Amino acid sequence: MEIEKLSKGYFKKFIIIVIAISIFGVIFINRSKAKYRVTQSIQVVSGEVNYTNPDFSMLGVKLQSANGSSDYVSASNNEVPTSGYKLKPLGDGATDSYCTINGTRNNTGITIAYENGTVTFKGIADQGTRCYLFFDLQTNSELLGKYAVNSTSEGCPNYEDAPSVTSVKSSGSLFCKGKDNDNKDTYYFRGTTTNNWVKIGNFYWRIIRFNGNGSIRLIYSGNGKAETSGTGTQISTSEYNKSYDNAQYVKYDNSTIKSVLDSWYNTNLKSAYGSMMDGEAGFCNDADTGSSIYYFKPYDRIFTNKTPTFKCNTKDNLFTRSGYSNGNQKLANPIGLITADEASFAGGLGGSNNTEYYLHTGQNYWTMSPAYIHSSGYANVFIVHSSGSFDNYILHNTMPGVRPVINLKANTTFKSGGNGTSNNPYEVE
Repeated sequence: MEIEKLSKGYFKKFIIIVIAISIFGVIFINRSKAKYRVTQSIQVVSGEVNYTNPDFSMLGVKLQSANGSSDYVSASNNEVPTSGYKLKPLGDGATDSYCTINGTRNNTGITIAYENGTVTFKGIADQGTRCYLFFDLQTNSELLGKYAVNSTSEGCPNYEDAPSVTSVKSSGSLFCKGKDNDNKDTYYFRGTTTNNWVKIGNFYWRIIRFNGNGSIRLIYSGNGKAETSGTGTQISTSEYNKSYDNAQYVKYDNSTIKSVLDSWYNTNLKSAYGSMMDGEAGFCNDADTGSSIYYFKPYDRIFTNKTPTFKCNTKDNLFTRSGYSNGNQKLANPIGLITADEASFAGGLGGSNNTEYYLHTGQNYWTMSPAYIHSSGYANVFIVHSSGSFDNYILHNTMPGVRPVINLKANTTFKSGGNGTSNNPYEVE
């Protein structure tokens, strides 16, 4: 049989048609694959599979609303958060994380873990598996929840705006509730507390209180071991300020002690732990005059009226880190000192010795609360005295110690197993 030859024109048309069909086929297949990648489950094999952003764009990710309510919102592009959240475990609850197999909820044999922005799956063997992840805001409520709040009838000062502290707290431990800036609740330790220890690297700290914004305020208490007394509870001794013959020199931003604290922070905390520090809670350096031009308001509160407060009376007196909306934003580093008010809430009292409460160290150390102007014109700032009472020293006195105070962010995470004691402190991750 004779084989008919194709004409050149027909052959060209045939080639064009074949090419067109091929191109269309490639486009169709790619579009199908693209649609599959977007709408279907990730194809996995059994074993352990790690996913990081943006792999989770094909999974459902829900984040607890920023206001801390029970509402959950979809994450942008379904991306897993890198910090500030805690993955909820697999479960049957409405807001538990869960997986489906071919559309049916089924967590059998599947486990998930979350660390440093990566979710690890184990036990996924079915190609029809799709997982939905719910993340709660990571706050210090978990740590705060380890303590039972005592009432006024159990010995805590009045909870409202002007609590009266008329006696020392020299026995027993209390965990009390107060009011912070913007009328937010703050929770603080009072008395012979022994379970408020935190370890950051090689440094030991005592929790003073949980601030109103959820951050944790800590005071330095040792390098290499937990110190309760002696010079190991402080980083050095220092004058508060070299200049002392004017009221302006009690301001923290003009002080010698600020440079001491900044230097220590830059050397010991900034690089490894700076991201954990809260710059908004701030440090109150209440330098406003009170009953007369010679007395600052902290003196009226601590000695005259015995009504300490956690509230900072003006924005200019609240030293916060630059770049934040709260306070005066005058700090390059988020570090300061304890206030006389905080020491009073902890168990101290003006004019009364107390060697039992947890802030007593047997050393004199500075607060950042101005006291009064001496008749000779010299400015004085409160110290926590070695007797546990309060005293006031001229700014250029070099004897008092320096005990740094910092605030950990509300989303700081801690290693499991700690119970807050000096032998087993809460340790940051």
